[in-house]
Amino acid sequence: MPLSMMKPIPGAVAKPTKMQLSLIDRSITYPYGILHDVSVRCAEFVFPADFVILDIKENVEVPLLLGRPFLATGRTL
Repeated sequence: MPLSMMKPIPGAVAKPTKMQLSLIDRSITYPYGILHDVSVRCAEFVFPADFVILDIKENVEVPLLLGRPFLATGRTL
C-alpha cells in the first residue's frame, strides 16, 4: 500500500520492519512499515488484513493489490 493511501486512515500507525523487498528490476527497497489488522470490505464481508507500506507513487488505476492468501480467505479464487 502506498504511504499516501495509509495517511488518511484514522488511527493508522505503521510498525517499523527490517524487511527487504526485491523488485522485478532486481532493485532492493525497504518498506516504510507494516500496517496490521486493517478491516477490508469485500462485498458484504469484512476481513482483517496486513499491508506492507511503501513510500511510492499511488497508482489510481490499481489502488491495491490483494495477494492470493487474502483472496483464498475471501473465497474469491
